[in-house]
Amino acid sequence: MDNLSETLITLNEELARTNIQHYYIYNYTSRPSLVLAGSFDFSYYHNIEITFNEVSFVTCPGGIFTVELFRLATEDELKRLNEFSYGYNDTPTICLEDQTFKTAFFISAAEVNYTIQNVYYYKREPLAENERIADWVK
Repeated sequence: MDNLSETLITLNEELARTNIQHYYIYNYTSRPSLVLAGSFDFSYYHNIEITFNEVSFVTCPGGIFTVELFRLATEDELKRLNEFSYGYNDTPTICLEDQTFKTAFFISAAEVNYTIQNVYYYKREPLAENERIADWVK
C-alpha cells in the first residue's frame, strides 16, 4: 500500500502543475483494468491516462467528471463502501475527490499507473515525443 500512496502523491504533484481536472472512463477491459483519460479540454485530445489494475469496485459517472485530488479512501468511506460492495471489496480503494463540489468517486484497485502524453482524437503527423493517436481513430 505504501507504493500506492507514493504513486498517488506523485500523481497529485504532477497534476498540480497542470490544469487537468476533468476525466472520463476511456477504457474498461476484462483484465480487469480501467483507464481514465484526463484533460482540460476533450475536444481534440487528452493529456493523461491513469490506469487502475486489478479493479474490483467502481463508482464513477459514465460521462465527464471533475477530480481535484486522488487519495486513499478513509476508514469511514471504506465502511460505507462495504455496504455497497457487500463485503466483496478486498483491494485498496482510491478516492477521486472534487473538493469544490464536495463529491467523491471510488475505484478499488491493486495498482495505479499513469502516463502523461497528448493522445489526439484525429490523424496528425508528425508526432512528437509523448504524443500518439487514440487507438480508435481510423
